[in-house]
Amino acid sequence: MKNRKKLLVLLMAALTALALTACNNNTPAPPPHNPGQEENQNPEQNQVTVDYTGDVTGWMYAPDTDDEITPWLIAIDSAEYGTAGASLKQVNAAVSLMRLAMDESGNAEARLKTYLSGMNDTQRDYFSFQWQQAMKGAAALRQGTPDTALLAESGNEGFDPTAVEEARLTALNDTVTTLLRGHNVADEWKNHTDLEPFSTVGIG
Repeated sequence: MKNRKKLLVLLMAALTALALTACNNNTPAPPPHNPGQEENQNPEQNQVTVDYTGDVTGWMYAPDTDDEITPWLIAIDSAEYGTAGASLKQVNAAVSLMRLAMDESGNAEARLKTYLSGMNDTQRDYFSFQWQQAMKGAAALRQGTPDTALLAESGNEGFDPTAVEEARLTALNDTVTTLLRGHNVADEWKNHTDLEPFSTVGIG
């Protein structure tokens, strides 16, 4: 009789252990940690606020600098359209972009990152517009239009646009586009073609 009770106790203990094991196996595993999950769950962190009101100079960014590269970026960002002397500033912007493409210092991308990081959302969106116009200007200069005499008048006498490799321009454009998209720039300026200077150059 004692042996039967003892056997029954052991059997119950074994069944209890099996039940506990089964419960543990059915417990769902915790979801894997996704480092970017918190960011995706808070879309406000990725919101961009572009406000094309006020004077156009407020859309530009011209920080104090003592390096050689940032002034080229400022020249691109400060190009004008539809004003006296605008064509000279446009040529200077295009030349500045080409100088940036041919820069051998190895500092261009770092300067670009610093420059874009210092801007607000509107300034970055406007720089995207200015960059696209400067790329068009660079392509035109490499083809001999507008008149290359404007090079001297814009302070770039002796600069040879045809010496700038197209592959370098393409690579630089890809880098800038990637950096801008990294700041969630979506070319909001294309929705404001009733405003100058967007109305002057059109969309393209």
